[in-house]
Amino acid sequence: MSIFPFISPEVYKRAETPDDELPLFKEFAYDYENNALLLKRGMTYLVEGNEALKIWIYKALLTHRFRHTAYSRAYGNEAQKLLGYAMGTDVLKSELRRYIIEALMVNPYILELSNFQFEFIKTHVIVHFDCTTIYGEMGIEYLYERRAA
Repeated sequence: MSIFPFISPEVYKRAETPDDELPLFKEFAYDYENNALLLKRGMTYLVEGNEALKIWIYKALLTHRFRHTAYSRAYGNEAQKLLGYAMGTDVLKSELRRYIIEALMVNPYILELSNFQFEFIKTHVIVHFDCTTIYGEMGIEYLYERRAA
């Protein structure tokens, strides 16, 4: 229960759903391990729906907001601001959750973020959460390094 009765700390839902039909979300296929676009017969190719949104989410969470002029001011996240601050795990969880929500809820295809779980491993925090999109639900994992790389 939140100190604000109108805010649920576990689930963040979009206040209003878009009235217009959104076009099918497409993104270039991505190789997460090698940090490169995937190729088929030497050419990049598109994926659609939740697979494309998973790529967008991955890149949005890796991109530092306000650092790159190639991206709009709404794209990326600000979790790097937490580096260098001594804080308890509850505060860190709260701030990471907030930065993730702010980074992802700008996308109109994402309807809800919920079930945040945090796993602390030495200098890393692995955040697991559910993401409900207009195409259905998927699990997301985000790795946050608590020290500069």
